[in-house]
Amino acid sequence: MNTRERVLNFIQSHQMINPGELVLVAVSGGADSVALLHMLCNLKEKLNISLHVAHLNHMFRGEESREDARFVKALCQAWQVPCTVAEKDVSQYRKKHRLSSQVAAREVRYNFLEQVAQQQGAGVIALAHHADDQAETVMLNLIRGAGLSGLAGILPVRDSRYRYIRPLLEIRRRDIERYCKENGLKYRTDSSNKKTIYLRNKVRMHLMSILEKEYNPEIVSSLGRMAELCREEDRYIDQQVLKLWESVVCGINKNRVELDLKKFNRLHLAVQRRVIRYAWIKLTGGQKDLSFYHVEAVIKQCKNLNLATVELPGGYKCKVTYSKIQLELQHDKKDIPYYCYPLKIPGKTIIDEIGKVITAQLYQAGEFHRDPAKLPGNEAALDYDRTGAEIFVRKRRQGDVFKPQGTGGTVKLKKFFIDQKVPREKRDLIPIVCSSSEIIWVSGLRVGEYWKITGNTRTILHLKMDELMSEE
Repeated sequence: MNTRERVLNFIQSHQMINPGELVLVAVSGGADSVALLHMLCNLKEKLNISLHVAHLNHMFRGEESREDARFVKALCQAWQVPCTVAEKDVSQYRKKHRLSSQVAAREVRYNFLEQVAQQQGAGVIALAHHADDQAETVMLNLIRGAGLSGLAGILPVRDSRYRYIRPLLEIRRRDIERYCKENGLKYRTDSSNKKTIYLRNKVRMHLMSILEKEYNPEIVSSLGRMAELCREEDRYIDQQVLKLWESVVCGINKNRVELDLKKFNRLHLAVQRRVIRYAWIKLTGGQKDLSFYHVEAVIKQCKNLNLATVELPGGYKCKVTYSKIQLELQHDKKDIPYYCYPLKIPGKTIIDEIGKVITAQLYQAGEFHRDPAKLPGNEAALDYDRTGAEIFVRKRRQGDVFKPQGTGGTVKLKKFFIDQKVPREKRDLIPIVCSSSEIIWVSGLRVGEYWKITGNTRTILHLKMDELMSEE
């Protein structure tokens, strides 16, 4: 089977392209991308596809880069393939975003490819990564201490906004160069590929060469086979984690992901790591910047439960409460100023400092037909004959004490919050309804013993706490 037939089989076995699709081919001008374009041109009738070429000048190599662009234009004209050629100042982008040259080039390149794909109506983007690239990637990830996902290497097909395909992923570089020679294909050579200042180049030029000559002449195939095994096992584990995810996640919005702490702690460590990474992806849109050490710090915090905060990259943090794991975008902490307002009875008392409002209504005992014990947490029914009309709502104070209904004793408010598993950062958000000297209601949590409804109660004060809604 010749090289082109192997590529066709690889495309078909991985269902890379559907009949009738427009495929955007990334062509740098090197042997790999020129061979890929040539093969697709010869296979387009059999695959029933159309082609468009994209070439980006990264402006790293001056005249050499401009010559690459001219070469690709001429090649496409000769092969009658429409093309889009552009140049982007990657050095400027790198400085602006504080990235390495290679990371900046990758981001700019992929942004460009997706922009052209959108303009041309292409749903598929073909890249010319080959078997040697795969082996080098796996080796690089191994050196960096990657897990199963990293050892899976480069994916043959990656679905995101567009479908990225790599038809040459099982073809050796030497076979690609042989293909170019047999078909009389000219190509450009990137001088930066020989610079050993880049780790990938060092791995390719030195480490892989030594491994192939002195340890395993089939090292590239072996690493490719290992990547395939890791890829399938990684995919299977991910499927199992997704099933467990639904039982662990409590809530998601654009700024926060909440997980059930007890259910999370019952998971196997390998699954816990993936759940944290999956939560990170849900929150940030990708795996970028979250290291092994960040994940381990979160898991350790879940077991120690000292309610501290784990700082995460990009302004995110993880807070572990008594019942939840919260990954969220970190906002600047603002101290809530002290407030104390007379409670309007009847009426509404607005607490702008915390965005709450408390509504008070009076009922004769025979007119109130709800069970005080079954009221939701944001409501309370009190004995108005005991509270009197002069009561207040205020922020908690240091040294506050409280006699909760049903406990038979007095407790410091701080300890009460701890016993009720109220996170430290939320305690100042709880309004305290009180007389001049005692706490009547810790709103949302408990009524004081002295003010509960009894058979002797004649007038009932009903309080309801709500979020303060802004008027449109």
